[in-house]
Amino acid sequence: MENELQVNTSSVTDRPLTKRERRQLAKQEKLAGRLKKEKTEKFKKLLIGIVILGVVAFLGYKLWKSIQTPQNETGESNILSVRSDDWVKGSPDAKVTIIEYADFECPACAIYSTEILKKLADEYKDNLRIVYRHFPLPQHKKAVDAAKTAESAGKQGKFWEMHDLLYEKQEGWSTSANLKEIFSEYANNLGLDSAKYKDDLGSDPVSQKIKKDEADGYKLKIDSTPTFYVNGKIVSVNNGYDDLKSAIEEALANQ
Repeated sequence: MENELQVNTSSVTDRPLTKRERRQLAKQEKLAGRLKKEKTEKFKKLLIGIVILGVVAFLGYKLWKSIQTPQNETGESNILSVRSDDWVKGSPDAKVTIIEYADFECPACAIYSTEILKKLADEYKDNLRIVYRHFPLPQHKKAVDAAKTAESAGKQGKFWEMHDLLYEKQEGWSTSANLKEIFSEYANNLGLDSAKYKDDLGSDPVSQKIKKDEADGYKLKIDSTPTFYVNGKIVSVNNGYDDLKSAIEEALANQ
C-alpha cells in the first residue's frame, strides 16, 4: 500500500507540484509518520514484555531455589536446632530430639510432662533427649510468672526440678491468688538461694529468654500447646503417646 501512494518526483523536480501531487505527498508523509509511530509502540511493548518475562523468570528461579534449598539452610531449621541456652534433658548424643513448646498453665502440657514424656524417656533412654521451650498462651494469665519461676530456678541449676514441680502442682497454683508466695515456697523447697531467686525473677535475661522462645514459636506458626517437633518435624499428637512414639520410631529408622 505504501508503494501505491508514492509520488514519482523524478519527473517533476523541474516544475512545481500539482495539488494532486502535493496531496499524495502529504498522505505519504502522514502514512510514514504513522508507521514509524506504530513501530515505536511495538518496540516499547516488546521491551516491556521482555522485562516482565525477565522478572517472572527471576522470581521463578528464586522460588525453585527456595524449594531446592536443603532443610538445614532454612530459618525454620535454625530455630529447631538445639541452642546453647536451651533447657535439655537427656544424652547429647541421642539419635532423637524432641523439642516441646509448652505453657506451664496448660493442663494438656502437664499431662504430657508428668506422664507421656517421662514414659518415653524411660523407654528410649540414651536415644532420646527432650528440649523445653516456653510458649505462654495469652489466655493463661499466670503462665509467664510460672515461666519466670522456672527460668530463675534454672539460674541455680534447678530448672527441671522446678519444671516438674510446677506441672505436678499446677492445679493448686493456677487457681490461687497468692502466686508469688507459692512460687517462693517452691524455690525454698528446692533449696534455692532466696535473694538470688528474687533478683533473677525480675531480671531482663529471664524475661528475654521467655520472649525469645515465644517469638520463635510464632515464627513457626505455633498456636497451641503443647507443640512437638521430633528431629525437626512437627508431630500431630491427637493420639498422645502413640503419635510421639511413632514419630520417634520413624526418626530412629531414618538414622
